[in-house]
Amino acid sequence: MRIHLLALTLLATPALAQSPLSALVAEYETGPAAIFQNDGRYGPTGTDYEAGDINQKDNLYRSQRIALEARLGERHGIILLYAPFDITTRATLAKDIDFRGTVFPTGTVVDSRYLFEGYRASYLYRLVNGERFTWDIGASVQIRNALVGFSAVDGSRYVKESDIGVVGALKTRLRYELPSRVWAGLEADALSTFGLLGNTTGGIYDVALTLGLPLNTKGDVHAYARLRLLGGGADVKSRDIYNWGNFGFAVLGVQADLVSLVERGLAKP
Repeated sequence: MRIHLLALTLLATPALAQSPLSALVAEYETGPAAIFQNDGRYGPTGTDYEAGDINQKDNLYRSQRIALEARLGERHGIILLYAPFDITTRATLAKDIDFRGTVFPTGTVVDSRYLFEGYRASYLYRLVNGERFTWDIGASVQIRNALVGFSAVDGSRYVKESDIGVVGALKTRLRYELPSRVWAGLEADALSTFGLLGNTTGGIYDVALTLGLPLNTKGDVHAYARLRLLGGGADVKSRDIYNWGNFGFAVLGVQADLVSLVERGLAKP
């Protein structure tokens, strides 16, 4: 993996040096995630169930995200984000669960998989570009790759609900930097249909608080700690789907401005 990243960096160096980008910030974060809520119901005769019914609240789960932000001048920014989340838990059911007409009786040992991958693109416009304080506003569009599946451990039954969809959201980001160059940030993506789209009710929110500090004197590499709340879901009556979840994340990450690093590398004798 490190060899591949090094090769990509070397190949990209000439292009970055001649590009119109004012910054190209790569970011990676990882840390534990907790499931606060994950309610589901699938099918016209489906059973309502909660995260506790399938042992999703028993443990923390590793999470990670990868992002790349291109800054075009002082005002415009484009962000590409990949956010995978894929967990499987095992539980002995304390009640019957009907999932799309397949019934898993009380006492059945089941493996439950919950996959929610997000491929997100965002545009931000810098409304305030102060020396210490910046404020960006914009919008995001996300391709959602989702799957919920129940499988009896004895192999007697298996059923799933899978979906690929597109979700939009409004976006804002605020950042304040202290004289010490330690900085704090708030970033949020959110949208709700408020029940205005036919017989579908849905919403999404992704809110993060960040505390960061530079790792070098130039300030083009930073480490950060971040708390994130992610949630949302939908009640789609036409497809007999109901899912609503709320998740918490506590992560550590690093971000680096590739344009600045390349320029400094080329400037060395």
